[in-house]
Amino acid sequence: MKYYPFLTLLTGLLACNNDCPTPIIDDFEKGVGSLVENSNLDEASGLAASYTNPGMMWSHNDSGDSNRIFLMDSLGKGTKEFYLEGAVNRDWEDMAITKFSDGTYIYVGDIGDNLAVYPSCTIYRVKEPNAASQAVQASNSITLKDVQKITYVYPDGARDAECMFIDHDTKDIYILSKRDLKQRLYKLPYPQSYTQTITAEFVEEVSFSTALNTMFYITAGDISPDNKEILIRNYGQIYHWRRADGESIAKALLRPAKLLDYTYSASEEAQGEGIAFSRTGTDYYTIGEATDYKLPVKLFRYARKK
Repeated sequence: MKYYPFLTLLTGLLACNNDCPTPIIDDFEKGVGSLVENSNLDEASGLAASYTNPGMMWSHNDSGDSNRIFLMDSLGKGTKEFYLEGAVNRDWEDMAITKFSDGTYIYVGDIGDNLAVYPSCTIYRVKEPNAASQAVQASNSITLKDVQKITYVYPDGARDAECMFIDHDTKDIYILSKRDLKQRLYKLPYPQSYTQTITAEFVEEVSFSTALNTMFYITAGDISPDNKEILIRNYGQIYHWRRADGESIAKALLRPAKLLDYTYSASEEAQGEGIAFSRTGTDYYTIGEATDYKLPVKLFRYARKK
């Protein structure tokens, strides 16, 4: 389902209540956009920085595309496409990467559910490929095998979600609902089963982005590689937390966020859907859809101020 968030930006801002973050220009410069080279990535919904391939970014399209993810550099250049064997793109909405002792793994969240009707949701897990390998160099279309499937249900009924991130220390998966008046945070504790349907744990409600209209629907999130910072976005705002020593993710999200200096623009990133820290954590990136606005897809980089 498509939304036109720029039509509701003003009314949403006027309706913002006391839970809204105080606008603070934080530690990052304004975003600089680069055109995405691969025209097949036209409905970009998820974004993650590669661990195995320094300086590279992963992305994927929203619902309706095939079971593929895209690899590009930090300037949007690159046309490599990777197909997840056995996976189905019902409504892919976010992705994440984290490191294990045997390598890094990509997680792709098939967690979208506009009408809240699906009996279960799926997260696909696959080992991150090395772009310098001979097999990858030989083709622009590569199939990734040994794809694992995490199937889960919510404890309180079907939910629409577009925000998924992973605690790099515990490997717990967190999912934040999209369109509830107060978003609901869920957790899939590690280790997650790849053979049985599991029930997500409800953690808490948060209210930093009150969903009074489509502008404030949560669309993505990420945790920095050092596990100390959290980014969550909606269509027009980006929220930033720095975790205190020993502070849980759940407790951090109950504190007021800083609102980053993200310049919403209907002519640049009208439907912002993806966000990710860089591999080094020195900057972050955003990406959005283009199909409904006839815009070229851009990858935006927000450098941390020195």
